[in-house]
Amino acid sequence: MTRTHLTQRLALLGACGALAAGGALLPSTALAAPATPQVTAAQTIQELPAHEARPKEVVKTRITITERVLRDGRVKVVTVKTITRVTKDHHGKVIKKSVKTITTVKIRPAPDEE
Repeated sequence: MTRTHLTQRLALLGACGALAAGGALLPSTALAAPATPQVTAAQTIQELPAHEARPKEVVKTRITITERVLRDGRVKVVTVKTITRVTKDHHGKVIKKSVKTITTVKIRPAPDEE
């Protein structure tokens, strides 16, 4: 079994501390940077193919309301809400599709006619 010497342990601890301190100083120095725009950094971020490869989700909502007067004068209101979610990959191929339908029925009293 190999043993590490005290000097090796201290050197490793110092290196880890330096990396942690450098990581903590990096965001604070970024805030202190001059206000000149850095166009090259923005262009490299936009050109990464990883952003384009994410699946895209499209949500469509359709609401249908129908009213019907019953024989006794009351009004029946039926609301149908259809939510369609389609997830496509970066080629436009459908990966996942889900359809959720919510139906609500309300019966309202007859309107007062004077």
